[in-house]
Amino acid sequence: MESLSQFGFTLLGILFCAGDVAALGVLLTWQERAPSPLVRRMRLLRGVLPGALVLGALLLLALVQTMLLWSRQ
Repeated sequence: MESLSQFGFTLLGILFCAGDVAALGVLLTWQERAPSPLVRRMRLLRGVLPGALVLGALLLLALVQTMLLWSRQ
């Protein structure tokens, strides 16, 4: 029963990581579609860098939690 819950949580972690990568792609696409280089730079500094930092931290947290889940065996 415990391994079934591990597989379930691992699947949720994989889905979370995939969503995280997709959100990062949307964020980068939003920045690239700015009408001018100045607006593109402002989007990079005010939106993309903080957003990428948060998304990267969440991705790392999900990966670490998945590794900790499987290291208990």
